[in-house]
Amino acid sequence: MDFPVSAFPHLTALATTKNIEYAEAVQGKVQGEVPNWLNGSWYRNGPGVVHFREESVKHWFDGMALARKFCIEDGKVSYMSRLVDGESLQKNTAAGRVVVAEFGTTTHSEGFLGRVKSALTMPEFTDNCLINFMNLGDHLFAITESNFIRQIDPVTLDTKDKVDLAKHLPINIMSSHPLVDGEGNVYTFSSSIFNMGRTKYNLLKFTAAAPGTPLETILSQSESICSIDSSWRVSPSYHHSFAMSEKYAVFVEMPLKIDIPKMAVAHLRHMCYSDCIEVLEDTKTRIYLVNKETGKQHPITFLCDPLIVYHHVNAYDDGDHVVLDLSCYKKNSFYDKFTMSNLEKTPQEFSKLFDSDEQAVKAMRIVLPLANDSKTTGNLVSVANTSCTAEFQGNNIFCTSEMLSVGTECAVINNKYIGKKYKYFYSPGGLKLPPGEMLTKIDVETKQRVQTWQEKGCWASQPVFVAKPGATQEDEGILMSSVVNENGNPFLLMLDAKSFTEVARIHFDANIPPDVHGVFVPKA
Repeated sequence: MDFPVSAFPHLTALATTKNIEYAEAVQGKVQGEVPNWLNGSWYRNGPGVVHFREESVKHWFDGMALARKFCIEDGKVSYMSRLVDGESLQKNTAAGRVVVAEFGTTTHSEGFLGRVKSALTMPEFTDNCLINFMNLGDHLFAITESNFIRQIDPVTLDTKDKVDLAKHLPINIMSSHPLVDGEGNVYTFSSSIFNMGRTKYNLLKFTAAAPGTPLETILSQSESICSIDSSWRVSPSYHHSFAMSEKYAVFVEMPLKIDIPKMAVAHLRHMCYSDCIEVLEDTKTRIYLVNKETGKQHPITFLCDPLIVYHHVNAYDDGDHVVLDLSCYKKNSFYDKFTMSNLEKTPQEFSKLFDSDEQAVKAMRIVLPLANDSKTTGNLVSVANTSCTAEFQGNNIFCTSEMLSVGTECAVINNKYIGKKYKYFYSPGGLKLPPGEMLTKIDVETKQRVQTWQEKGCWASQPVFVAKPGATQEDEGILMSSVVNENGNPFLLMLDAKSFTEVARIHFDANIPPDVHGVFVPKA
């Protein structure tokens, strides 16, 4: 098997000898032609510092957040980046090691007094907001999976205030993939631990806000519109993302449980938070629907075989059904792919560790019928072009799935089709290697890979689709990806999303490391 790179750029680009911050914009050299209608800022987030003076993090997702921005205007493109200057970065840098607990890296108290302090206090939660960005009105935030978010200046990328969302909403853990509906309302799910006697999943809504609306006004108008009891009294399921159709928000309670009692004492036992996540291999996955307008939970719980989901693709209403597409694993291999010890391996060595079918990511479809009469027998699915089934088992409905594609993680779609019936999604790969070895276009109707971009020596970020103004077809627009090139300068790749023909690549005299997620903000 031929591999695109000789070493993973997740680590080579973050070597201590490499510069990662560019406070002054670096102008790109355009090869090709940037469409004149494409104007805006693409904000990307991800690890920037993984090495401290005395130790390194153990997991790539524990690296200190680096905010990046590609600014596209009048055919020109610039790049800038700044570390998110939060308390976690400041304390870790001062100590020369990790002293604020992260997801996959333990902290160690120093001496007797340090151990006494740890025994008497709860662990300090990180404000290392490295996973994604979220817009509330015209306020930009770097976010992670906790209640803490960090405001970022959209022009300079300067770090501004830390905001504790738990002061406004029931949040201990928050999905890091908020979704925006057609009216501009922002939705996400949170977990609130032992809320009124039981841990709950909460559908949160931030009402659309006009430019110039003060942040305090936006937060004061935010609300939890529905709460769902966890299957476990104290512990929640891990949830990184969710899906929503035009009518419903879809929450997947997977058998990946966060053991809260164990987490509460993790700092005393020199455990990291990932040590507190338990895979329940024999527990069925539970799927809940929430009516976004009424805030009521659908009376039927849907069940399916155990699956692990980090990223949803989309969901949409189809008659009396909700169609749900998501990227699934049978094992928790997505997290394992990003340990520092695994990323230090060659791609050849790495691929041998993730070679089984159970470790492969597959885009799967599940159809959720809205029937609520448990006396109904037989297959309840009546939508066209699917082999999915759903039948009552007692008061629940058990669903089977069908595969749309294999090796497609971190999928994105044309955002105008969020919650609507759609035809295409785009992915940076992820079969054996981490996502990034290629860019692909999947037709969910034919269940075929219809386009692929791959280049020797190149590693592509999760792409973003930007629709052409006035477009009449779903795939009419530009697909962009930040590409690390081990044979030269990194570049921003622009593809015609319909044909995958290269429109432009913009080279930068800068070090642009691999990232995680981001958001495109069109120029007003």
